[in-house]
Amino acid sequence: MWRRLTVQRYRTPYTERNAPGLEGALDIEMEVVSDYLHVGSGVYDVEILRPLDDIDKLVESALQGTVPDVSGYFSPATHEMNKYLGKVVIPGSTIKGLVRTRLELSIRESCYVVSRNSNTVSNTYKKIFRNPKPKYSDRFPERVCPVCDLLGNSGLASRVSFTDLVMAQGKTDFVNVNGQYYESAIKGSKFGGKVVYRSLKPVDLGMLLYGLGFRLKGNKLEGKVMLMGRFKFSDRRFGRVRFSLPAAKVEFVNALNEFMKKFNPFDYNEEW
Repeated sequence: MWRRLTVQRYRTPYTERNAPGLEGALDIEMEVVSDYLHVGSGVYDVEILRPLDDIDKLVESALQGTVPDVSGYFSPATHEMNKYLGKVVIPGSTIKGLVRTRLELSIRESCYVVSRNSNTVSNTYKKIFRNPKPKYSDRFPERVCPVCDLLGNSGLASRVSFTDLVMAQGKTDFVNVNGQYYESAIKGSKFGGKVVYRSLKPVDLGMLLYGLGFRLKGNKLEGKVMLMGRFKFSDRRFGRVRFSLPAAKVEFVNALNEFMKKFNPFDYNEEW
């Protein structure tokens, strides 16, 4: 697997982080545009279908080296999504991780440094995110990587907070993948939440918008398809989402334009 090496920081003077700047909150909406989206909670369930009356025989068989067939005793595993007060949610940490990863891959001067010695990474991942090795410099605390400056890192507070995204429209279904069932939001389901920010310059706000997948289409912002959740690189039915802003503003367009001009970021087509 890809592994992140020692954090390298670059570019932004550390002393400028707490200077007065833009404060506010983005109301964001996320729509599932693939057939399904599964973001696991780590909770799964297996139902006992019939009593293990002959458990002693099963144990004795196992001790003798014969693996007993117990498939008829248990249901297939079902993997659940996160819930809060009965509603399906996508954790804010998942959204933040998505934003950070896209920015680290897109900005040449970020501290995203990986080892390319492994051959276990998804071929789909490698096909999509073909990024030349970024420049970096270990000069913390005098200077800090622009992505870490925005989203924080060990010993460095984030200037952006992501709430959980709560399902506002749609439903879930259990989808069979390799004999196990995954609770998944179906196509067209929509989630809503907020991104709260403080002490940002316009270029920082533009960086945040870019990390959420917004691109300039004339004088408007348009969200691109992004990959999220389980099976996104292995099963075309899963993992495509798109963000939108119910209340887009002119200053958002200007901020994104400033970011694009300053960083000239890489972009990726995630619709494999």
